[in-house]
Order: sequence, then structure tokens, then C-alpha cells
Amino acid sequence: MTGKRLLGLGLATIAIAVSMSACGGTSPTVAVAVQGAAWVAYQDGANGAWQTLAPSGGFSGSVPSTAPDGRYSLAFVCPGQKPTVHVVHATRQELPSVNFTCGGATPTTITVSGTVSGLNGGSALVSVGETPTTTTGNYSLQTPPGFYDVIAVRYAGGTTPNRVWLQLNRQFSNNTTYNIDFSQNDGTLVRVFDVEGGTLTVSGLDPLANETATVYIYLQSGRRRSFVGIGSALNELTPIAYPRFPSGVLSAAEQFRVIVDTSEQRGVAQVTSTLPSSLTLTLPPPYTAPNLSVNTSGAIQFTAQDFSYGESPAIGYQMSASASSGARYEYFITAGWLGNANAYTTPVLETLAGWNSAWNLRRGESADVALRVYVSPSGATP
Repeated sequence: MTGKRLLGLGLATIAIAVSMSACGGTSPTVAVAVQGAAWVAYQDGANGAWQTLAPSGGFSGSVPSTAPDGRYSLAFVCPGQKPTVHVVHATRQELPSVNFTCGGATPTTITVSGTVSGLNGGSALVSVGETPTTTTGNYSLQTPPGFYDVIAVRYAGGTTPNRVWLQLNRQFSNNTTYNIDFSQNDGTLVRVFDVEGGTLTVSGLDPLANETATVYIYLQSGRRRSFVGIGSALNELTPIAYPRFPSGVLSAAEQFRVIVDTSEQRGVAQVTSTLPSSLTLTLPPPYTAPNLSVNTSGAIQFTAQDFSYGESPAIGYQMSASASSGARYEYFITAGWLGNANAYTTPVLETLAGWNSAWNLRRGESADVALRVYVSPSGATP
């Protein structure tokens, strides 16, 4: 096994598929709900004995968290053609509950298609949930059945948004013909309204590395979210246009999420109730400090040392290991669990009951290992 050191990225908000709920009292337990996993294990305290919670299948229930500092660890394997081992290290104060659903087989999809009229010579970005496409007339999308927000944004000259079609919480159960007409009058079920354009600028791109950014702008309502804008920035002089919704169209439950990812594995995210006339997102500096290594005997363990980073406060770290055999590991470490430690070594799980040796990392194969840091200006997870 050889370790390859990669640069990580800094994000302004955390992006991990666990949900956080408010701490309810001082009960020394952690609520765990892991659906679709092939195996689940738990550790009470940072140095406690690991125990298998479910030798097969998922797990749902409360587990003890008796360590005075509230630290615990959870490990589970999501099955599939390339199984992924997930490990979460946290404190019950930070994550009093962990909810995760493993992705299963490729879901059945339906086709949503139709015509887009009233373009006045322009184009449209059509989004049914998180499935977008651009068109100058007809469109067709593949998406699993479900409830989605449908958003279509009309662009004049290909870059300036000037009108929006919006239907919230629309159910698509079967193949559906869904036509969009920007000349339609505004209504209560389907909102059709003019918009002004706002501009987003990405600051902090590295010209020496020819760094480029991709911007994703979503409207999110609970668990639903749909694209309202996608664009790319080649430098800080390349603004990206987005639609500004007028007041009264959205409720307090809807928010916008703006995400920037770059070719240099950096990123930033921001959640806002409204999109202003102009918005500048500044990329965090590269995270270059950590030293990554692998042990030379026994079960394979990776170690990260030197967590120093210029931005603060850090709220968590994510280590990823991807082996040439296809084995994949994802470790998430909160700042509270790490405490004042300046090093982290991955745990040994392969001796636990129910573990499948097919999930093991093997010596002699190569692996890409990366450490990422997540920072939040508020010091809290969203």
C-alpha cells in the first residue's frame, strides 16, 4: 500500500450526508439510524472497545454515549459494486443523532419531457429537482419518481435571466409530458414572473494554476432542491448571472444555496434567503499543511499529522482513501472529537464480528488519500 498525498479543500459549510438535530437534554445516548447498510459498528468514547451493532443490514436505535467528553464513533458499510466504508467520529454535543441512507441499486427512472415556449428567441434552464437541462425548444429529463420543484429560467442572449416558471412540490409518478410557457400568466399553482439578473463573482482563484470554478445555485425547500443557475468562472473578471426572485414569491421555508467547486479541489458554500443584486464568494486558501502516511505492518492504517490551517474556525475534517482495487473509505472527524490533538490515525475494523474481508485494504496496491478541512464563519454547522 502506498499513500499519495493530495491537497484538500476548504468549505465554508459542512457537506456530509448526516443530519444534525438540536441537542435534547442530557441523556447519555446517541440516536443512530443507518438504512441500507451491510454492516454497522459503534465505539463509546475515543478509546472504548468497538462493538458490532448490526452484522448485516442497517441499524436504528439509541446507543450509549457514556464518555465524559461525549466522544463516540460510528462505522458502517454501504454495499454495492464498490462498497464504501464510512466512519464518523463526533461528540454527542455536536451530533446527537446520525441519520444516513446508503444508496442502493440504480433507482427506476421516469421521463419528464415537453416543449418550452415563450422564449422570445432566448434559451431556458429547466430543472426538475436536481436534474437540469438547457433548451431552446424541447427538453427531456430522466429522474426517479417523486415530488420535485420545477424551475425554468429564461435567458436572453444566453446569459441574462429575465423570467422564471416555478411550480413547487409537483409529483411525478410516471412518464409525464410537462409543457412550459413563459408567456403564461402568473397563477397560484404555477408562478410565472419577470426577474432581474444578479451577478456572482468568485474571488481568490489561482491564475498560476489556471484554476477554474463551477457555480451551482439551488432553490431548496426542506429536502427538495432544484437548480436556478449553473455557470463557470475562468477568472475573477468572469461574473455569473442568476435570477433574483421578487418578494412574495417564496415562503420562509425556501432558501437559496450557492456552491462553488474549483479545479484545485477548493470550494465554498453559502445559504441565503434572498439573492442580492451582486454576490462575491471568496475561496478559502489551499489546505496544504497535513502530512499523510501509512503504517508498514499489520492492518492498514492511515495517519494525518499537522492539522493547522489559516482559516478558522474549523468544524470538521474528512479523510478519503480510494484504493486501486476499488475499496473506498470515508472518515469524518469533527473538531470536538479531535480536540487539541494534532494527529489522527484510522481505526482497525477488520477484526470485528460480521466484517467482510472483501472490504479490506490490501498491501501492495496503490491508494489515493486526501484530507479536507471544513470551516464555518459562524463556528457552527448549518
